[in-house]
Amino acid sequence: MAYLLTLLIAGSCGSALKIEGPPESYTPEAFLPSPSVLPIVAEIDLKGLERSVNRRFEGLLYENRGEEKKDLEIKVWKAGNFSVFANNDEISYRIPLKIWSRFSWKVEKFGLSISDKYEATGSLALIYKTKFNVDSGWNLKTRTTSAGYNWIESPKMSIAGVSIPVKPIADFALSKTERQITREIDKSIAESFNLREYVEGFWNYLQEPVQVDSTFDVWVKITPAGIALSPIGSTSGKLLIPVTFTGEVESIAGDSIKVSSPVALPPLGKSQDNPGKFNINVKADVTFSQITKAAMMQLAGMEFKEGGKSILVKGLNLYSSSGKAVLEMDVEGSLKGRLYLTGELVYNPDSLSVSVINPEFDVKTRNALVKSANWLLHGMLLRKLQPYLTYKIDSLLEDVRLETDNMLKKYSLMEGVYLMGNLHAVKVTNISMIPGAVRINASLSGDVKIITTDF
Repeated sequence: MAYLLTLLIAGSCGSALKIEGPPESYTPEAFLPSPSVLPIVAEIDLKGLERSVNRRFEGLLYENRGEEKKDLEIKVWKAGNFSVFANNDEISYRIPLKIWSRFSWKVEKFGLSISDKYEATGSLALIYKTKFNVDSGWNLKTRTTSAGYNWIESPKMSIAGVSIPVKPIADFALSKTERQITREIDKSIAESFNLREYVEGFWNYLQEPVQVDSTFDVWVKITPAGIALSPIGSTSGKLLIPVTFTGEVESIAGDSIKVSSPVALPPLGKSQDNPGKFNINVKADVTFSQITKAAMMQLAGMEFKEGGKSILVKGLNLYSSSGKAVLEMDVEGSLKGRLYLTGELVYNPDSLSVSVINPEFDVKTRNALVKSANWLLHGMLLRKLQPYLTYKIDSLLEDVRLETDNMLKKYSLMEGVYLMGNLHAVKVTNISMIPGAVRINASLSGDVKIITTDF
C-alpha cells in the first residue's frame, strides 16, 4: 500500500530526470571570408572649382606704367569668366584677358622718320593646364603650366603702311601675369579640396562601431587594413579620384562588441585597377542567448500534450557538440527535468532564417525516456517543437540594408563633403557555430562615392 502511494505521489508531481548532455565542442570554421573591398570615388565638381578660381581673379590683374620699359605701358584685365575642362588627370582652363598697351614706335620710310606714342587694345584667351598627383602622405599636389594663347580680338595697327607686331607686347604682358595666375589656381585647388582630410576622416569613420539593430543589440564594426589610389580620371564635369579601402567587417550581437584603438591612416598605396562595386564580407555573431530568447518568447506558456500527458518548456539553451546543434531544454509537467535534442543548423535563403532541422533526442536522453516517459518518443514533441527552432534574420538583414542604403543617400562627412551611394544586395554566404554564438557570414555589395561641393 505504501509503495502504491509513493508511485501516485511521484506521478502527480512528475518524474524528475537527470541526464548527462553531449559534451560541448566546436568545429573550426572552414569558411574564411576574404577581405572586404570598399572602393570610394571622390568627386570634385569642376563647376564649383570654376567658381572658386573666378572669385580669385577680378578686375585689373597686372599694370606696368613704364617702370621696366620706359617706352611701354601695359594693363591686363580679366575679360570674362574662366572656363574649366577635364581630361583624365588633367584640368584645362580657358582664361580670357583684355590687354591695353601704350608704346613708342618709330617708322622710317621714303627718307622720313615717324615716331610717336600709340595705344592698342585686344582680347586673348590663355590656356592653362593643371596636372594632379597625390604624394605618400595623401596630400593632393597640383602643377599648373601655360599651354599658350589665342586671340579673341586681335589688335591691328598700321603706321604709314607698316604693320606693328603685337605678339611681343602680348608675350611681355603674359610673362608678368603667368606666375600670379598659376600660383592662384594651385592655391585655390589646395584650399578647396583637402584630400588627406577627407580620406583620413572616412578612414576613422569606418572604425566606429555602428548599432544597426537596437532590439537585438546588433553592431557592425570595420577594421580597415589597407588603402590604395587608382589612376585619377574625369567624366561629365567631374574630376574623379578613386580610392579603395580593404579590411575586415564583422557584425556582433550583444555586449561582445569591443572598441579597439583606431588604426592610423597608412601611407599611400597605388593601384592600376579601377575600383568597381564595393563588396563587404560581414561576420555577424548572433549569440545563443539571443536565439533562445526569441524562441522562448514564443514558447512561454505553451503546453505540449499527448493523450493525458503534457509538458511545458521552461528554459532553453543552445550549444554545439561534434558539429551538431544541441538544444538543452528544461521541462516540467508530466515530466520534469532537462532534455537534450540534437539537430543540424542550416540557413534558409527563402525565409531568411537560421533553423535547427531534423531534431532528435540525444542517445542518453532517448535511453532515459524509454524507461520514464516513452510517450515523448512517439514524435509529438519533436514535430510540434520544430517550427519554434527557427530564428528569422530577415528583418535584421533588411535593417542593415535600409540603414546602410539610407546613410549612403547623402551622408555628411564634413561641411561640403558627402558620402553617397547605393547598397544593392545583402547575401548570406555561410553559417557556423562558435563558442557562444552562431556566426553568419554575409556579403554586401553596391557602389559608393565621396562628393565635394564646398568651393
